[in-house]
Amino acid sequence: MTKWTIDTAHTETAFSVKHMGLANVKGNFKTTSGTVTTDEGGKISAVDVSIDVASIDTRIKDRDDHLKSADFFDAEKFPEIKFVSTKVTATDDEEYAIEGTLTIKGTSKPVVFEAEVGTPIDDPYGLKRGGASLSFAIDRRDFGLVWSQSLANGNLVVGNKIKINVEAEYTQSPQA
Repeated sequence: MTKWTIDTAHTETAFSVKHMGLANVKGNFKTTSGTVTTDEGGKISAVDVSIDVASIDTRIKDRDDHLKSADFFDAEKFPEIKFVSTKVTATDDEEYAIEGTLTIKGTSKPVVFEAEVGTPIDDPYGLKRGGASLSFAIDRRDFGLVWSQSLANGNLVVGNKIKINVEAEYTQSPQA
């Protein structure tokens, strides 16, 4: 078994949500950390990820502050979003189905997503480096993120479906 460390500098956790039923507003969390574990054959066997809620960035300070407030993430009380895998299945050499528990704002729910995983390489800095791309969607209300307002046409200011995209790199030292 080998543990890899998520490379925060080369990992992005992005999201998008429909605004007023018109177009998607996008943002990201600047700080995603954690570990990826691989078995003796190099296949991913476990994932443990933490996202720093205070690192949210939508390019608009007032919106970021609102998202950090008790109306949404309540970052002071719940400073991290957490994902811990419960089952990882390789569907082929580069594709995985990853099941686990996602915890947001103190609420934990099972999620499943597909991940495309690249073959690890030796980078120019002496580290072994792997990477993965994944995307999935959640209903924000399932995690206690219920603030919104209804518009006269029936649309919501903040849509309920959140699309999440992660581009992650993880490393291990050659001696590991």
